[in-house]
Amino acid sequence: MVAAPGDINVSGGTSTCSGGEVAVRARPAAVPGAPAGAGRALGVDDIVAAALRVGTTRGFEALTMRALAEELGVSAMAAYHHVPNKDALVNLVVDAVLADVEIPPTDLGDWDVRLCTLRSRVSEALGAWPGVDALVFGRPPTAHGWRIMDGYLQILLDAGLTPKNALLGFNVLQDYGMARSIIQRRMRAAGGADGGVPSDRPAQWPALGRVEQTWSQIHRSDVAAFADALIVEGLRALLARQHAGTDVE
Repeated sequence: MVAAPGDINVSGGTSTCSGGEVAVRARPAAVPGAPAGAGRALGVDDIVAAALRVGTTRGFEALTMRALAEELGVSAMAAYHHVPNKDALVNLVVDAVLADVEIPPTDLGDWDVRLCTLRSRVSEALGAWPGVDALVFGRPPTAHGWRIMDGYLQILLDAGLTPKNALLGFNVLQDYGMARSIIQRRMRAAGGADGGVPSDRPAQWPALGRVEQTWSQIHRSDVAAFADALIVEGLRALLARQHAGTDVE
């Protein structure tokens, strides 16, 4: 388990997603800025914590073995003794971030509650470390990535989807999650606000004028809830077609 940047003690609590309860557990404190390996042998937790410090302060594109060694206060050769290469380092970071994402059990609720809860948990885990989403979506799945993928697919299969439709449904969820994560990261970099419809928009686009007053009233939570509802209702419609025999593999 790793500590989120700046907390560094996050109080426990809960949030909800379409009726499912999402656990938010407290994370252990860390010592900002201090070489994690000073005075003792380095462990995996030290390496991951140092890599996350580099990523959150300099950007994950700056995460190299040399940067890791500097953050740990050791030589580059010493860093390679613990992690063979940058790929292995990134895999450690991604797995550490995803490790606390719990797959909702069957007794949590219906498949739609479990699906929304898992999406919310993944989003929360990635959101705690701005920029780590690019590592997750930009490489093959890690061990915990496969575990979460299996969780999504199991929920969709439990809903009654055929294997093909479950896989297609997962890909839609994955693509939406990746796109939404990129958009949110860009909005944070721009100061967290959406500028809305420009006042100097061309007059020949009347639809923009019709939504202009509403634009500033739409928040990220509205988009997430709408997306959940849209995806779930689409999956329900697909299940209905399967049951009617018009969409069977």
